[in-house]
Amino acid sequence: MEQKFVKTHFVEMNLSDIIEQLGEEATKSILSFFSCPLNKDIENFIKNKAIEFSKRTTAKTHLVFWQTEDEKYTELVGYYTITSKVITVDRTVLSNTEAKKLKNQGVYDPVKQKYTVSAPLIAQLGKNFTNGNDTLISGADLLQLAVNKIRKIQKEIGGRFMYLECEDNEKILSFYQKHNFKIFGKRTLDRDETDVNGEYLIQLFAMF
Repeated sequence: MEQKFVKTHFVEMNLSDIIEQLGEEATKSILSFFSCPLNKDIENFIKNKAIEFSKRTTAKTHLVFWQTEDEKYTELVGYYTITSKVITVDRTVLSNTEAKKLKNQGVYDPVKQKYTVSAPLIAQLGKNFTNGNDTLISGADLLQLAVNKIRKIQKEIGGRFMYLECEDNEKILSFYQKHNFKIFGKRTLDRDETDVNGEYLIQLFAMF
């Protein structure tokens, strides 16, 4: 007997749109089922900060759902959060090609040998481990959805530089470097970043 496979796909929804459609309390109920035992900062943000950040337009969160093609089954599998920051990048960490690209997007200080540039930040990226939903999406797929969203925005407004921050963890760093992100610095943790291990975050950029 021929085995039939159910076709599935990912659906992305802006948290602000969900709040507008369902209301804040119903949205909180959806987010309450999110768990990430590997990174409490990711879980704490989506449950306690994401709604307020979206309302203030400080940072925009996008929920990612796994869905069957017939729409009978839908599961929250992860999320990513994007914002925009002004950062500085040392010229010494850039190749000549990267420096040339960045020159058209930022301001270069020849004395300090640093570029200052406004760039999209992937501020949060995490999978939902509730009921094994983390197995329905790979980390690579989730990262690619975030990158695709930024590139779509940049296609409209310009830019080709993006960055993210993560803990100084060999496995995590290897994952991002495998997907074309390059280390360029580190940032000391803010006082309210109590769920993050260590005293700083490693900063990585990608240029397309």
